[in-house]
Parts: sequence; C-alpha cells; structure tokens
Amino acid sequence: MKFSLCLEPVFPEVEIYERVQFAAECGLDAIELWDPSVYAAKKLAIAAQKYDLPVAVCGVCDSWTYRLNGPYEIVKKSIEKTVQYGKDLGCSTFIGLSGELECKVDSQKSILIENLKRLSDYCEKQNVVLLVEALNSLYDHKGYYLDSSYVGFEIIKAVNSPFIKLLYDCYHMQIMEGNLINSIKTNVGFIGHFHSAGVPGRHELHLGETNYPYVIKAAEEAGYEQYFGFEYWPTYEGKQSLMDIMAYVKS
Repeated sequence: MKFSLCLEPVFPEVEIYERVQFAAECGLDAIELWDPSVYAAKKLAIAAQKYDLPVAVCGVCDSWTYRLNGPYEIVKKSIEKTVQYGKDLGCSTFIGLSGELECKVDSQKSILIENLKRLSDYCEKQNVVLLVEALNSLYDHKGYYLDSSYVGFEIIKAVNSPFIKLLYDCYHMQIMEGNLINSIKTNVGFIGHFHSAGVPGRHELHLGETNYPYVIKAAEEAGYEQYFGFEYWPTYEGKQSLMDIMAYVKS
C-alpha cells in the first residue's frame, strides 16, 4: 500500500512548504492538500519534487462554499479552477463535498447524480478523477447530507464513470456505520481514495478502535492500488506520531 499525508493538520509549527520535508523523513509516499488555492502552488510543487513526494489528492478550491449539489455552471467553474491548480502541482485527483440537509434528501441525491454525470465528461477530457466524500454527521459535520457510504456508492454507481468515485474515509464511516471490511470489499471498484484517523478523536490510527492493518490488508486483497491517506490530528510530537503510525500500518 502507498501512504499519503494530509499536510494541514500536522506540523503546525512550520509552514506548509516545510511539512513536505517532514513527511518525506517519516517515510510517506505522497502528500495531500485541503485547498490548493490558498498556497503558492508552484512553490509547493518544487518542494514535492525535491523530496519525491507526489500530490496524491487535493480538495476542490473553496469546497465548503462550492458544493457539488450547487448550480451546475458554478460547480463546473470551481472544478475547472481546481484542475488548473492541480496541473501546477502535478495532481489529478480532487475531493468535492455534498450539500447540507437544508436541501431535501431526494432532491439532493438527484442533483448530485445529474451534476456528476455532466462533470464526468469534463473530467474524462482532462483525465482527472473527482471524488465525492462521505462524512460523519454525528460529531464533526452535523447537517451534512452524504453521511453514508451506502448512499455514496449508489450515487457513484448511478453516475457510472471511472472518473467519478467515492472517497472512503474510514474515520467517518466507522462512526456512522462500521462494517468497513465488507463495504470496502464489495465496492472497491468505486473507491478512488481512502482517508483515515483513530476513532474516537480523529487522532493517531494506532490509538483508536479500528484495526487499520486489517482494513488496509482487506483493501489490498480486494484490488485497491491507489493511496491510503492519513488525515489526523497528532496528540504528541509530530514526527514521532507519524513514524509510529507508519510502523503500525505496516505491522
């Protein structure tokens, strides 16, 4: 398995550009970003190239503002902007979000499917993958619509494009539904990326209730070949925390 690190929650004592070096020193295979538009993309790209760490994924620019269930032309402009940043970073996989429950559930699902079907043509032309992320609505994202991988997979299957997939966040889905192994094995072809953190708390993977080495093994055996991302908040010194996670997931 190849492992990537989301840079924003870790090493807060240094700028984002310096965190690339720390990730390399801890043995990561790639890095991730929440929003590429808030950084100097070319400066980040230089750092990533220097330490041989590709940018595995990054969030859609202003993703909390421009949700995937919004008016199509606005959504498309946001994706186009993100893809341009991605070209500077060498990144071709991007994370988008659904809307809130203030939009009727049935309507939102239909809108998401329709928007994603239309976006799939653009993504195919650009040779990029757009991920839709399911989040937990119990603690971290109350009111978020897409809080179920089951619904998420229904949406991805309805869109029926290899350029539109689900970001399966083990932290969020362990909170909402559990059953990680069966969900992954059954739907691995619709998963474009993994995120992970310890449950509860969203801290180190080895300090939570989830058996991550078993989850990772199951994903590998099911045929998953992309990155497995760490998106967590350390509870102790950053480098030691990350090295402990790397030792744990490879155990």
